[in-house]
Amino acid sequence: MAQLVFVDLETTGLELDRNGIIEIACIFENLGKREAEGFDSLVNPGDVEHTPSAAEVHKIPRDAIDAAPPLHEVLRRFDSRCADGAIVSGWNTKFDEAFLYQAYRQCGLKWRFDYHIFDVWSIYKRLQIMGKLPADLHLGLGTVARHFNVVRDGEDAHRATNDIEWTWRLYRLSLEQCPSTPQT
Repeated sequence: MAQLVFVDLETTGLELDRNGIIEIACIFENLGKREAEGFDSLVNPGDVEHTPSAAEVHKIPRDAIDAAPPLHEVLRRFDSRCADGAIVSGWNTKFDEAFLYQAYRQCGLKWRFDYHIFDVWSIYKRLQIMGKLPADLHLGLGTVARHFNVVRDGEDAHRATNDIEWTWRLYRLSLEQCPSTPQT
């Protein structure tokens, strides 16, 4: 069974060609069991555009970003935790996968992940289509996490560590809600 690598990134903006990764957080799951140790780090993305709108969302101080380890160092540490053929997983995974793939190329690392991705959002979309969620419920991570009470006191959205924790909790909850959910 493939390793699931639940990953969430915070970035300096939404444009792949101008912005970069400033925070990465991961939960690793093998054979249906969460590994005891996750991965999280702030990242200095180097010379990229930092948009005010992104800073307003993630609220990571610029001096903390500037003092963080460089992208290539963080990415090598992250990569050492991932199995060959691992499946990138998360919420709205295409966004994170695109930035992660770009970072791998930029750092000269071989992309070692399976060509499939696993987006937990799609499970909740299915539940909504099946009528198990309100049709008008916005399927943003924070909204769904609050709807299912997986947010704990003191946890705020738009920091990678909290977002990936909510995503993983929603994934595990979906195994109960949607019995045909693939398990690794």
